[in-house]
Amino acid sequence: MPFPEHAGPSSGDEELSFGGGPDREPWLRNRVEGWLRAHSRLAAVCVVAAVVLGAAGIGGRYLHERSREPLPPPASAFPEQVRFMVILCGGYGPGEGRGRCPGRRKAGEAEYTAVAERMRAMPELAEAFYVSGEGHGKPTVRRAVMGEEAAEGVPFTPHLRGTLRRDADFAAVAARVDAFPEVEAVVREFPDVWSGKADLAVRLCATADRLEEECARNRPGGTAGAATDAEKEAVLDRLWDLPGVETVYLQDRDHLARMLRRHGPQGADGETAPPPEQLYETFYVKLSRRAEPAEADRTAEALESLPGVGEVLPVMPAG
Repeated sequence: MPFPEHAGPSSGDEELSFGGGPDREPWLRNRVEGWLRAHSRLAAVCVVAAVVLGAAGIGGRYLHERSREPLPPPASAFPEQVRFMVILCGGYGPGEGRGRCPGRRKAGEAEYTAVAERMRAMPELAEAFYVSGEGHGKPTVRRAVMGEEAAEGVPFTPHLRGTLRRDADFAAVAARVDAFPEVEAVVREFPDVWSGKADLAVRLCATADRLEEECARNRPGGTAGAATDAEKEAVLDRLWDLPGVETVYLQDRDHLARMLRRHGPQGADGETAPPPEQLYETFYVKLSRRAEPAEADRTAEALESLPGVGEVLPVMPAG
């Protein structure tokens, strides 16, 4: 910025002053004071307007920043945990005698159908049915945001699905089903409390994360550990930059721990919830529209490449 040149030479000891001496042109001060006395109300209005405009600018920035903060999970009761899966012997891959079933051949559709019939005879169950591995793909982000019926990915393991009439009956039913000689495992399904409330889950890294490789992959030096505040802020900024984002929620570790306490143990053998250092935070995103396939894939890849992100998962619709 250029500065104006002074008309005369400088004395070397210049002083800035406003009135107060016989050689300071008191007429200027007198005129200003006279104008203020004559227009006191107008001057007051101008001062107030300046203050209001300044506050509005600060308040606008504050409200904008607050509007981008993630919301806490919606206040609602946890749903009942009434669904569970039953895996029969050898159900995890080729070969015989795997897991708890030494000497037993891999169960086929006939064995699954027979066990389902015995389960349907239990009065505590509302339904029990066989789910084959064919035509059932691993849920993907593309399926979540597009609503595709057929998902791409790894086929599911064949299994039985049971639905309890009351979630309090799980322990008794699981013990009886687990005693069937064909059964390798009974696993209680974790109810998705976010179904209908969000479409996408961005799961952040925990202190001692089971996804250690994924959490270290995108960090300088390949260090693992919980997502930092700076990493969470960067993820949140990226989420708001995505097209169609309507709401962003943050499920903290305390909320996750309460869900695990409410719905655990998950297995018939009394599995316990993970230790505190394995608890993680998750951003849940509600979308206002469905994305195109290529856009959905790019979204997942972009989010999973950010430091502090463990994985990106869909929130599947209820049912």
